[in-house]
Amino acid sequence: MPTTWNVLTAIAITTLIGGSLTAYLWQVRRRQLKVAGGLAALAAMRWREFAHFVIEALQAQGFEAAQEAVLPERGQHPDLTLTRDDQTWLLSCKQGANYRISAEQVAELAAAVRFEGAAGGILATLGRFQPEARKHDHGMELIDGSTLWPLIEPLLPPSLHEDLEQRAHADTIRHTVAAWIIALAVGATAATLMATGTAEPTAARDRPAAPVTQPAPAAAPPPAAPPPAAPVASAPLGAGAEPASPAALLNEPEQRSAIARDVSSLPGIERALWSTRSTLLIELQRDPGAEVVEDICATIGRYPDLSASRLQLQPPSGSTAAAHSRCAGNRCDTCNTGFIAMVSSMPAAWRLSRSLSA
Repeated sequence: MPTTWNVLTAIAITTLIGGSLTAYLWQVRRRQLKVAGGLAALAAMRWREFAHFVIEALQAQGFEAAQEAVLPERGQHPDLTLTRDDQTWLLSCKQGANYRISAEQVAELAAAVRFEGAAGGILATLGRFQPEARKHDHGMELIDGSTLWPLIEPLLPPSLHEDLEQRAHADTIRHTVAAWIIALAVGATAATLMATGTAEPTAARDRPAAPVTQPAPAAAPPPAAPPPAAPVASAPLGAGAEPASPAALLNEPEQRSAIARDVSSLPGIERALWSTRSTLLIELQRDPGAEVVEDICATIGRYPDLSASRLQLQPPSGSTAAAHSRCAGNRCDTCNTGFIAMVSSMPAAWRLSRSLSA
C-alpha cells in the first residue's frame, strides 16, 4: 500500500510534468498552432489574393508594385515586378503550404532576373526551402512560410484573426487535457513502483526466520533377537554335578549363528560368516594380531560342538602382512586347543585350521 511519502512524491511528479507541459502548450505550442492555421488559410486563398498580401507586406521594406504587375490573372507561377529606389525587382510567389523549393527553382528565378536586367529577385513561399536551395541562392532573397507569416499577419482582417485564435485556443485545451492525463498516469505508475519497492524489503525484514531443521539421527539397527533357548533336560541334576553352560543348551544351527554374531562383534573384525558347514570365514579390518586370534579362540571355545571347525582369516584388501601364529606349541593359551598355521599361496591371506587335541 502506498505510503504518505510515496503519495506526495507521485503528486509532485504529476504536478511537475503537467505544469511543464501546460506551460509549453500555452506559451509555445499555441502560437505554433495559430501560425499553422494562418498558413493554411493563406494557402486556401486564390493566388491573386495571396500575391496582394505578399506585395503589401514587402511595402514595409520599400518595395512598390509595378503598374502591370497586378492587372491580369497570371496563374500560379508568374514573376511579378516590383520597384525600389527606381530599380526593378522580380517577385515569384509559391502559394502551396507543402512546397519544398528546390535549387533548380531558385536558379530559374536568377536566370529571369539576369534576362530582365533586374536589380534582384525575391522568392516567397508558404512552404520551405531545401538545404541545397539555400546553399545556392544565386543572390536571391528567399522567404519561407515561418518568415512570411509575421509580415502578413498584421494585414489580415480581424475576423480571420479571431477565427485562428479560437481554433488555436480549442486545440491547446485538448492538448492540455491529454498532457495532464499523461502526467497522472506517470505519477500513479511512480507511486506504484515506489510502494512495491518499499513493501518488498519490509516484508523480507518482518518475515520470521524459518527454523533450521536438524537432521534426524539415524535410527539404530534393532538388536538381534537372542536365539531361542533349547529345552532343558527334565532330569534333575545329580548331587555335585556342574550346571550346563548356555552355549551347551543350543543346538548346532543355533551355535553357528551365535558364533558368527559374536565373532563379528569383536574389535578388528569386519564380519564373520560360515562359508561351509565346517569353515568359518572371518573378514578382518586390519592385519591380524595376537590379540585378534586370542579373541576369536576365546569366543569359539564357548561352543564345544563346533570347536573343531576350520577358520579362514581374510585380511583387508591390499595388505601384505605375513601370517600370524599366536599359539606356542600349536596350543592356544585361551581355549587350550591345538592350532596348525598354514599360509596360503595367495598374497595376504591366512588360513588357520583347528582340531581338538588328543
